[in-house]
Amino acid sequence: MFDLSENSDRKDVDKLTDNLKSQIDAVEAAGLSPRVLRFFRTVPIIASELACLDEGAATACYGRVAPNVERRVPRTLTVWDHDKQRWTNPNAVDLAVDSGLGVIMLRPDMMRYEKEAVLLHELLHAYHARLLPDGYANKGVIAYFALAKSKDLLPKESYALKNPMEFFAVTASIFLAGKSEFHDPKSRETLKEKMPDYYKYLVGVFGFDPEPAAANGPVASLK
Repeated sequence: MFDLSENSDRKDVDKLTDNLKSQIDAVEAAGLSPRVLRFFRTVPIIASELACLDEGAATACYGRVAPNVERRVPRTLTVWDHDKQRWTNPNAVDLAVDSGLGVIMLRPDMMRYEKEAVLLHELLHAYHARLLPDGYANKGVIAYFALAKSKDLLPKESYALKNPMEFFAVTASIFLAGKSEFHDPKSRETLKEKMPDYYKYLVGVFGFDPEPAAANGPVASLK
């Protein structure tokens, strides 16, 4: 679900809505499995111009704490449903926070990055936290991050080298979307060239290689 109600009285609300829809379309077209897409659709997306200001002024952010947004209804309690064997709450945002699923916050300036896979990047944080074994402590991601940092496989100032979480979100979004205008390694081809073993790791994680050459390579002759 996504909530753009905070932007409802902005003059550019239509552009903001169109931008979010194009971001969602990019996620849907990334080639991910139905299971992963179903998971992504459970992560609430909320627009707020005062979000993501903890470290600088980020365009979007993913977190597992209650977002600082205007409430139109009182907070509701999350309870365990014994029949369904899962946590339930009529409020999707409260449920996401209480269950640890997390929430994605988007700021209006996301429109400046309409060609960047901003939403995919944030959803990959949720993927890392909730679907990979051990979440953010996943040994594979941590090992490849450490290797990239120690071997200078990316420029030292690269955002991907900030921590293992950003390393995975940046590189995995480039792996899936094909490119980034702002973050190294900038393209899927460069990612594969600089970190071939990690590229193979991502192929294993997502279950496919999005590189057209890999998908449409020559077929061996039967003669």
